[in-house]
Amino acid sequence: MASRYEEIASDLRERIVSGEYAPGAQLPMMRDLAATHGVSDITIRKAYAVLTREGLVESRRRSGVYVKDHPDRVRLTVRRRQIERDELGYYSGPEVQHWRALPWPEGDKTRVTESAVPADVAEILDVAAGTALTVRKRMVGDPHVEEHRQLADSWIAQWVTEEIPSLQGDTGLGGMYDRVEEWATRALTWREEVSARMPSPEEAEALLMPATGVPLLRAVRVTSLPGRGRQADRVIEVQDIRMSSALFAVGYPLPRGASAKWPVTPATSDYYSAPAVGEDGDTDASA
Repeated sequence: MASRYEEIASDLRERIVSGEYAPGAQLPMMRDLAATHGVSDITIRKAYAVLTREGLVESRRRSGVYVKDHPDRVRLTVRRRQIERDELGYYSGPEVQHWRALPWPEGDKTRVTESAVPADVAEILDVAAGTALTVRKRMVGDPHVEEHRQLADSWIAQWVTEEIPSLQGDTGLGGMYDRVEEWATRALTWREEVSARMPSPEEAEALLMPATGVPLLRAVRVTSLPGRGRQADRVIEVQDIRMSSALFAVGYPLPRGASAKWPVTPATSDYYSAPAVGEDGDTDASA
C-alpha cells in the first residue's frame, strides 16, 4: 500500500504529465498543499523530493517548487546512429556532422592518458577489469548550441598500437579508423549498445546537466576489424559516449530479419494462446 506522500506525489505527477501544471509553472506552496490534503509539511516535502529525484520539478530558494522542462513534453533531438563520412573522415550520424571537439577547462581538446578500464569495457576488449589502457577523452559538441554536447572516451585495444606503426604518434587526416583500414586493406565494422544511468557530478557539470533528476544516455560503440578466412574479428576500440537524455533520444531503423522477409507467410497461431518459445527454438512448457 502506498504511503500518503507517495499518493500525493502520484497526483502531482499526473497533473504535470497532463499539462495541468505546465513547464515553468509554480506548484502550490507546501503549507497550502498540506492543508488541502490534511497532512504535515514533512509529508509534502517528501512528495516534492520524489518529484525532484524524477527530474519533474526543481526547488528555487525562497521562491518555491517549479515544473521543469521534461523529455516527455519537449521535442528531443533524435540521434540517428549510423556511420557517415565526409572530407574529415567518419562520423556517427547526420545530426553531428558539424560538431567539433570542445576544449576542456585546461585548454586541451583531447586528453590522452593511461587509465584503468571500466569492467564492462574490459569485457568487450577481453582484458581484466582495471587493466591500464590508452584512452582518448574528448568533449564534442555543437559550436552554436552550448548545451548540445557529449562525452566520448575512446578505449584502444592493446594490440592496435603494438601492431600498427602509423598509430604510434599523430594519426593524421581521417584519424585512427583510416589508418587501420589502410593497414588492413579492408573495411571496419561497428555496433552499439545503448543504456541509461545517472551521471556522476563531473559528467553532469561537463554536459551542463542538472545535478539531479536527469539520466545519461550511454552508447557504447564497438569498432572491429573483420577477420579473414578462419581469423576471428578483432576489436580495435570501444568508445563510451554519454549525452543528456533531457536533450537527446537515440533513433535507429528496424531491419527485417530473414524470417520476416516480404512477402510473409500468413500467421497460423493465436498470440494469446501460443506457447512461449525459448532462444534455442524449444517450446517453454513453464510459460
